[in-house]
Amino acid sequence: MTNPIFWVGVLTLAAIYASLAMALNVESGWGGMWDLGIAGLLAAGSYCYVILTADPDLGMRFAPGLSMWVAWPLSALFTGLVAFAIGAPALRLRREYFLITTLAFAEIIRQLVVIQADFTRGTLGIPNINRPFDSFVTGRDYNYVLLGIAVVAAAVMYLVTRQVGISPFGRTLRAARDNEAVALALGKRVNRMRIKTFILAGVLIGATAPVYLFYIRAISPQLFAPGITFTVWTALVIGGLGSIRGGLAGAFVLIVFTEAVGLIEVDPSHINILVAIEPFLVGLLLVLVLRFRPDGLFSERSAFGAGNRAAGRSAGDSRPAGAAQGSGG
Repeated sequence: MTNPIFWVGVLTLAAIYASLAMALNVESGWGGMWDLGIAGLLAAGSYCYVILTADPDLGMRFAPGLSMWVAWPLSALFTGLVAFAIGAPALRLRREYFLITTLAFAEIIRQLVVIQADFTRGTLGIPNINRPFDSFVTGRDYNYVLLGIAVVAAAVMYLVTRQVGISPFGRTLRAARDNEAVALALGKRVNRMRIKTFILAGVLIGATAPVYLFYIRAISPQLFAPGITFTVWTALVIGGLGSIRGGLAGAFVLIVFTEAVGLIEVDPSHINILVAIEPFLVGLLLVLVLRFRPDGLFSERSAFGAGNRAAGRSAGDSRPAGAAQGSGG
């Protein structure tokens, strides 16, 4: 029988990815900005938090040793600034150019972490990151505390993103995604609105970064490879792009399914086959969802009624609304 602590860890990871997927949904599901730079923004927030809270004895050039409760919001704000620096040029591009640019920026951030070793310790990384309440709860019991932190963070993310989605700003954002020309004709400042959305997504990802660090307990550049971005995207697509609950549901389904596949008992001589078949089964899950529920487990239409996306598709637009668009000027 599987140790309960294992499933506590799985649910913790699922809650973290749920937070990231809901943040991605704000800019991609509702804003139509298909961002492939999630890992880069997560790295920016994570390293900001670690640098601000690092022990000065580590020999880093800048280590103010701030409290984690001060560094947490500062890391969110810093990630928002990084998102602005990326979004200002990237949002002038459209479709595949926007995708490539955000992916390139994410890799640039990762390489900067490696190069600026005086500030980040480069490839050596930083181990044993302090976590909240670990002086009161130690050992295996802390896994339950960490699960509680991750679930609370995901719940707060859900409430924030839901409020954005049902607000006039969210409705205008979806309208501009589906028909930018009409939004511009009505006097909406689409470019400014998308930059605000991109910054908001950056702040939300930066706020999630410390929870991710509490889970992995260490940091190094290798932890922010593009695989994180694609996992978040897969979770969002499975749950339902544009749906309020899609990112939350999709992350739990994807992470639990992936970890459950790893529990399949096979002969030790066939363990390599199981490792190789795991991504195939995840891909098969995604294909099945797209085949039988193309809008995901929860559709945008069910969240907001017969919204603009359905209208746009009925008019003959077979391309996903706002796919990889920037502002268009």
